[in-house]
Amino acid sequence: MKKIIFSLLLAACFSFAGKAQQDATYDMYLFNGLYLNPAYAGSQDVISLVGIYRHQWAGIDGAPRTVNVSVNSPLRQEQYALGMTVSNDRLGLTNQFSATGAFAYRIKVKRDNIIALGIQAGVTYYQDRRSEAVTYDPNTTNYDPTFSVNSNLVLPNIGAGIYAYGKKYFVGFSMPHMLPFSLSNKWQLATSPSVAHQYNNYLLTAGYVFGKDASIVKFRPSFLINYQKGTISDVPDIYLNLGLLFIDRVWVIAGIKTGALANDDVITSNASDGRLKAFNVEGVIAMVKVKATPQLSVGYAYHYSLSQLKSYETGTHEIMVGYEFWYNKKRFVTPRFVKYF
Repeated sequence: MKKIIFSLLLAACFSFAGKAQQDATYDMYLFNGLYLNPAYAGSQDVISLVGIYRHQWAGIDGAPRTVNVSVNSPLRQEQYALGMTVSNDRLGLTNQFSATGAFAYRIKVKRDNIIALGIQAGVTYYQDRRSEAVTYDPNTTNYDPTFSVNSNLVLPNIGAGIYAYGKKYFVGFSMPHMLPFSLSNKWQLATSPSVAHQYNNYLLTAGYVFGKDASIVKFRPSFLINYQKGTISDVPDIYLNLGLLFIDRVWVIAGIKTGALANDDVITSNASDGRLKAFNVEGVIAMVKVKATPQLSVGYAYHYSLSQLKSYETGTHEIMVGYEFWYNKKRFVTPRFVKYF
């Protein structure tokens, strides 16, 4: 039964992909800012390495599984920073591997307040393994020959972003995709909305920490708005998080994600353009992050779906590991260097 449900889901996904290519998203976006915004590079003031593994819709065969690893660091001239992100996203018969380099120019406005401008460039390798699809009825000899050949495609990508932050706040805006390359032709820009291509994501993030430096418990609300042109719903995904930080070492965070398909998956039609409109809570999220040592952090997130899919899956899981290679150990015993983002 689960295979049948997911087959129907994949059909919906592929019909959507006929218009747009969707990047993977992470519930633990707060701890992997470089994936969202190249201007994030260097914001930790040390060499920072972060890896996240995401298993979406656990219990369903062929469900998305994503791995993302990023590293970033300021240069000796601290106004410059570099970063690199590598990710692999597998969904059903498709696989998407990306490698992206980032550069940030940081402008110090006041003490501990910085505005960073970032650019990124990379390549994405798309793989469609249609030959692995089961397209025949065992009781007949009928099959679909269109699934007999696999297809591969390598495409370039550029993006940009701006990131302003201090010790207790951050706000960022980015555009990860700026070139609408076609997904059916090599190195060709799409000239029509009906052609499958890389639509741009517009990402807006912000957060703030409430509480004095000496407080045992601090409060941090944050949000992420992810809008992608070309989706069937034409509404943004929104993550709203409320976090508590205990003794500057343990984060406990609860949040919600809104989306186009939620609750009873009730959506209404917009007669003017034929798109589907909806804005409901798609799921609830709980996560914890622990700074096990001054350098090592580990975290876990669980996403419980509120859509009709919840009857067939057991939730979405994410595991995060981060490590910081410091330049100067004195940095970690100075209170002003405590990082909340």
